[in-house]
Amino acid sequence: MTTPATSLFSAHPSTSQSSLIQFNKYMMNSALIAVGYADAARRLRDSYRAQPWDDVMLLPFMFVWRQAIELALKNNIRDLAELRRQDGDADPVLERETVKKRLQFKIGHDLEKLIEEQRTHVATLELPSIPEDVVQTLGLLAALDNSGTGFRYAGVLVAPSADIDFQAIAAALDDAFRLLQVVVDAATNGEGVDWS
Repeated sequence: MTTPATSLFSAHPSTSQSSLIQFNKYMMNSALIAVGYADAARRLRDSYRAQPWDDVMLLPFMFVWRQAIELALKNNIRDLAELRRQDGDADPVLERETVKKRLQFKIGHDLEKLIEEQRTHVATLELPSIPEDVVQTLGLLAALDNSGTGFRYAGVLVAPSADIDFQAIAAALDDAFRLLQVVVDAATNGEGVDWS
C-alpha cells in the first residue's frame, strides 16, 4: 500500500503541457464533477463509429450520463432548498445539514426519489415545469437503473437485449442534463444561489 504522500497522481507527474491534466482539490465541487461526467459522456459519444465493438461502451456511456444526471439533480435539490429557505420557508426539512444528510443517507443514488424531490421544490417555488420529454427521459433512466449499479457491473442490469439508436439516446440524455443545468438559473434569473 502506498503512503498518502504517494498516489497514482503523484506517481505520474506531468513533464510537458501537451500531456498535462490537473487535479485541483479546491475546484472539485459537485457541479464541476457533474459537468465532467457529462463531458466524458459526450467524448464517448463522439468516439462512436457504428462498429460492433462500440457495443462494449454502452454501459460505461450510460454510467457516466447517469452519474452526471444524479449529481445535477442533487445540486439542484441543494440549491432549490436554499432558495426556499431564503424565501422564508422555515420547514425543517430544508435546513442545509438535513438536506445534506437526506441526499447522502436516505436518498443516496435513488433517481426516482431525486426526481421527485426536485419536482416538489420546482412546484413549491412555482417554477416552470420540466418539459415532458425530459421528464420521460429521466423516468426511463430511473426505471432502467434506479439504484446506480445497473450500468456499473456485469449481470446487474435487468433489461432485455435491444437494438438502440445510439445517437438518439445520447441526444436525449444530453438534453436532460442540459435542462437540469438551467433549473436554478430559471429560478434566479441566471444569478445562481447566494450561499453566504
